[in-house]
Amino acid sequence: MKNADTQSSHLGRFWLSGQREDTAVSGVLDLNAEGALVRLDGALTKTGLLNDAIVFARLQGRHEKATLFNCFASASMKSNGAVVSSTIDSTRIALGSLREDLGGHAVQFLLPGSSEWFHEQCFDVDVGDKSGVVVRFKAFEKTRYPLTEGLTLARFYSATVPLGNWGTEEFLVRRPMGFRILSPTRLDFDRLWAVMSCLRRFLEFLSQQHFPHAEMMIFDEANLERGSPDIEIKHSSLYAVGSRKFEWDDQLVKFNDIEERFPALLLRWFEVYHAHPEPFSRYFAAFDRDRSDVILHFLWNVAALEELHKLRTTRVTKKEFPLFERLLDIRSRWSGVFNVMPSDDVLREIKDSRHYYAHAAGDLRNKAAKDWVLLRYGDFVAALSNLEILALLGLSNEDAIRLANCHWMRETLALSKYPTGGSDS
Repeated sequence: MKNADTQSSHLGRFWLSGQREDTAVSGVLDLNAEGALVRLDGALTKTGLLNDAIVFARLQGRHEKATLFNCFASASMKSNGAVVSSTIDSTRIALGSLREDLGGHAVQFLLPGSSEWFHEQCFDVDVGDKSGVVVRFKAFEKTRYPLTEGLTLARFYSATVPLGNWGTEEFLVRRPMGFRILSPTRLDFDRLWAVMSCLRRFLEFLSQQHFPHAEMMIFDEANLERGSPDIEIKHSSLYAVGSRKFEWDDQLVKFNDIEERFPALLLRWFEVYHAHPEPFSRYFAAFDRDRSDVILHFLWNVAALEELHKLRTTRVTKKEFPLFERLLDIRSRWSGVFNVMPSDDVLREIKDSRHYYAHAAGDLRNKAAKDWVLLRYGDFVAALSNLEILALLGLSNEDAIRLANCHWMRETLALSKYPTGGSDS
């Protein structure tokens, strides 16, 4: 086995949870975007196989210990059945912890790109008259917001300033914006993940940008006042979304338009997001895949709009609505947003398209929208969901329309987005 320990590879000894450390087997832990891969000289079981196991590790280097979750293993064997070597795949790794019950009192993370949506001045540059330049910034800056269930969000900027700058041609100050969600009690990992995801979804909704998390860490035994988490998390997802260039014209709501109301909207988001997961799960299923499948994009957005409509109708009055009547009711509610009111025929085509693609209703094939028209309808329904969600957060209809009256929303609701070419049969 290669005798090396790099930033992404760590020599160590590995053993199964529930067994003694003296049963450990030597190996190498390789960290990557998909999680971790462990290459062992031998195996942790007689067959070399594992199924959803937990593995502990003692490592060399900066991280002295780790716990690997969701572990699956395969093995190479001799002709007599003896295991020669094995590999372990893990989708969740806790560096700095040797506990099965992963959790802590706070989770810290970055959402790369989100600082552009907040659009705050981070540096002040003063160019003097005598070729002197003064750059001013705060080394640390923090804003706190209350959340549900006694949780608190801290949004902070923390600067790293290089020292020893003689003979250099570059001076780089990194001041990333980070987040920390604090709890008065210890929470398990799944709960910490859920509150982090809830915040991420709030910012993604308002900005209409993707903000995949990065540098996720947990405070478990470490003192919160010191500011250094004791556990670093590597976690992969089946539907991971990569970071992208921030598109200013795609924003639904700008931070400076709601800055004073941001704490109240954030708190309300946490309330409704956890109380009513169905519409949000469908909304973000479409959002994450970003029109990669036109039919699913349409169906998920229709499902989200139906669930949002149920929250203020069926869940309250117990009255059931067929889809066409829901669309009529939603159109009536948001009539003030349309430059051109969508016709009944358009709403019927949306209804027929949903039934055709969701239920394979062959008799509706010629009535269902296809290609660019179907994509246009998917975006149209998503735009209506945006208005419904803003109202769910406590905004009046007029306020929701004013805040979301951006160019792409107007174009989408006018059904003028995308080409008008024919459909494939």
